[in-house]
Amino acid sequence: MATKIKRANPDQFINHAEYGNPISDAIHHAIKPLDRIANRMELKYGCDRLPSLVSCETAQRFGSAKAKLDQAIIDNDADAVAKKASVLIKGWQKMDQEAASGGHTALEPTIWSHTTEFGFKFAVAQGNADAIKAIRTAPEMEGVAVYSLDEIGRILESDSMKLVNSIKNVLPDSKVTKVLMDDLNNEVPF
Repeated sequence: MATKIKRANPDQFINHAEYGNPISDAIHHAIKPLDRIANRMELKYGCDRLPSLVSCETAQRFGSAKAKLDQAIIDNDADAVAKKASVLIKGWQKMDQEAASGGHTALEPTIWSHTTEFGFKFAVAQGNADAIKAIRTAPEMEGVAVYSLDEIGRILESDSMKLVNSIKNVLPDSKVTKVLMDDLNNEVPF
């Protein structure tokens, strides 16, 4: 949420054109404290949720400050980025205080967990923010594959699942007991 502008980090291997560039390094490091608080607030309240929990005026000021930071990044202005990032850090803190004063609490992830008969442990989170929060904060999720409903949707709509989906559509009471990848490309046996 700190910025939607994708800017590759100055990196010797991945982004070598910017590696050692004082302006790129300055911008990269100026944004780090902002990213840290943005990540903490989104982990606490959910992605893109906090601005909806505060007054319209506070949300508007935050949005304006974010747009100004984005423009400073586009302009490659390290000094302006540092100033705008500091303003946004204060904005996150203000929104956190205002949301708490309004009685809003941290988002509790909605998670369903399961262990198959063969011992595979996995969890399903209602949303991506829930999955991230569960992975980062719930000790019982350590070593557990956590999927969001959106990810499960992508898996189910993949080419490898077409046969399974077709069978579930034709035979809605059917139950998946085993999936063999070799069989997924075969014709439906009826």
